[in-house]
Amino acid sequence: MGNANEKFNEFVKDCILSDDSLLTTTTNLFTKDHVKSTIDFLRAIKPIMDGENKEARKYNKTSKNDKKKKTWGIGDIFDGTVFNDESFKWNEKDTHVKLKDFIIQILLHCNWLMYLCSDRQHKQSGANKYYKDNIDNYFKVDTAWAIGATFSGESMDAMLFIVELINKLKPESKDKLSENAEEQPVKEAEAIIKDIEGLCNDNNKEGLRESIKWEDKDEKSILSNAIVNILLYLCDNERYLPIPAQNKKEQIYENMKDLVGDIQVDKSLEGMSETDKNLYKIREKLRKITDEKENALYSEENPFWRPDILPFWNESKENLGSDELPVETLLQYKKAMVLYGPPGTSKSYQARQIAESMIAKAIKREKGHDLNNCIKELKESKESHIHILQMHPGYTYDDFIIGKVIDEQGKIAIKPGKLLQIIKKIDSKDAFPHFVILDEINRVDISRVFGELFTAMEPSYRKDGGVELSVDVSLISDEDKNGLNIDKVSGKLYLKVPENMYFIGTMNMIDFSLEQVDFALRRRFLWKLSTYNKKRLNEIISEKVRKKINDIQEKIEQNKVNKNENENEKLGNLIIEYRNLPDNFIECCSALNDEITWESSLGENYLIGHAFFAEIVDIFAEIKDWDKAKNVLWQISILPTLEAYCGTMDSDMQKKFIGNCKKAFMPEPKQEKQSKGNKKENKPQEQNSQEA
Repeated sequence: MGNANEKFNEFVKDCILSDDSLLTTTTNLFTKDHVKSTIDFLRAIKPIMDGENKEARKYNKTSKNDKKKKTWGIGDIFDGTVFNDESFKWNEKDTHVKLKDFIIQILLHCNWLMYLCSDRQHKQSGANKYYKDNIDNYFKVDTAWAIGATFSGESMDAMLFIVELINKLKPESKDKLSENAEEQPVKEAEAIIKDIEGLCNDNNKEGLRESIKWEDKDEKSILSNAIVNILLYLCDNERYLPIPAQNKKEQIYENMKDLVGDIQVDKSLEGMSETDKNLYKIREKLRKITDEKENALYSEENPFWRPDILPFWNESKENLGSDELPVETLLQYKKAMVLYGPPGTSKSYQARQIAESMIAKAIKREKGHDLNNCIKELKESKESHIHILQMHPGYTYDDFIIGKVIDEQGKIAIKPGKLLQIIKKIDSKDAFPHFVILDEINRVDISRVFGELFTAMEPSYRKDGGVELSVDVSLISDEDKNGLNIDKVSGKLYLKVPENMYFIGTMNMIDFSLEQVDFALRRRFLWKLSTYNKKRLNEIISEKVRKKINDIQEKIEQNKVNKNENENEKLGNLIIEYRNLPDNFIECCSALNDEITWESSLGENYLIGHAFFAEIVDIFAEIKDWDKAKNVLWQISILPTLEAYCGTMDSDMQKKFIGNCKKAFMPEPKQEKQSKGNKKENKPQEQNSQEA
């Protein structure tokens, strides 16, 4: 992330101090007048873009029978494609139209800053490069990061915050910057960055957090915490974390503070918020813990995402409202849950993540402030306390609970199934929970396989003696009897589920609808939908890319040790290519799933999961070309899945549906807009305010 801070320093020097542009070739872009005009423009379009303004919103671009609103960019507002009503257009005499190019470019920089913390943004090479590129090229690609693509809500707030901040910081005169003194611009930039940090801190009474409002009459400020946190990190990556979400910062602190004991804050942290101070000190302690090879992928600037740290603070809050409790909290009471949804939505991964999180929190309660010891304990407990059973059509009650087998002497014997074998090993006094993950639970006849477990898993039966199993105990070998719950008086065998045992099942809704689920199962389990999530897709892809890059960096270092650096330049270029996954890939995946949702015979149960799409990284590892990798992914994974989905459609419907899906997943490149009779080659803009 250090590169992000360097780019931010360039932005301060080129744009705030020198009035020029960092991303485009335009000169005299960030003048005081242009910045103020951009503020006026944002305030002018705010009522138009406001989601609560129904009269304006009805003119919004829509698609597919109005089932989904499309996103748009600033360019769409100016060329009239967002709103059809003449009252929402500006004429040639309007100031906004005269300054159109400058406003677009300034907002481009705002958008760029908003995503400067992101792993794969701001490429400086390739067909879709941004850095010092012609502004028109920014609109050629239909990308999630296109300027104003989510131009409403918090992104509007963030853009206004940035331009208001720039306006406040702009020097009234350029006389301060002597071109003869090379160090002076650097010192001026450092001073500006210090000013930005001060203005963004929430304990600064003269800061911007509480003062920027859309209208003077508004009681509340916009308080865009995300962009504030990004700017603080860009100002000083040694003191602040690259975490935009304020609630995520607070979640980390609340769950980690007990692990590290008393946090001593020194004077060097003055000016920071209490949350940022504490996270800084916690991070310092994490850095001192031995970092194993598996954790080398994670930035030292933000070690909280390390696999050995994440379970101690993370909670499953995806798709939950603000007033809803995390899944881990609910599972404490229910002790059984099913993750259901389309295939490829990381249900098995989520199940293990939930289990690790609950084990980590139990360890935290027992081990107190010894973080290093907690991490070691979690590593060992993950192996001994998480039990994964793969369900399949041939799985029976005998395999799962207990049943008859033929022993080595050819005689009939009774053998405990997988569940009883797990229960035998569990110490009821164990302070840490045990998890049985039943993968693809819908592939078995649940009522037959579970048998007495439906009753035995009830809280009252867990506390009492359990549920009697109808088996001849005399047919169980002495070795197998060891650890079973056999009543000494009656000699009967009971299924007693330990109170510290939890069940997590995964279920694909393509194979099984929720209505078909046995009521006994539905009543005893907590149900959580796991569906396609583009945020999760981005995380999986970023994780895979990090691992690939880490392997390459190890090769580079090994070549240096062996004094065989001939291929290092090629390996360095490969690292750049790994980071150049097209920005619109995730949006194309989402667009494909929209097509599936809109198809009346399919719907949300048939969405393609993010795990399928993430295969593109593995394909790229072989092909070394993202466009070709995307085509291969379509051919070997996406297309066969779609053909299986639409097996009941007639040939014309199938052809149309698959055609729409392909257009969504592999859209044609946008053609550059040119007026009739004017097909001049686009040239970089060299304008100033007088020309405009």
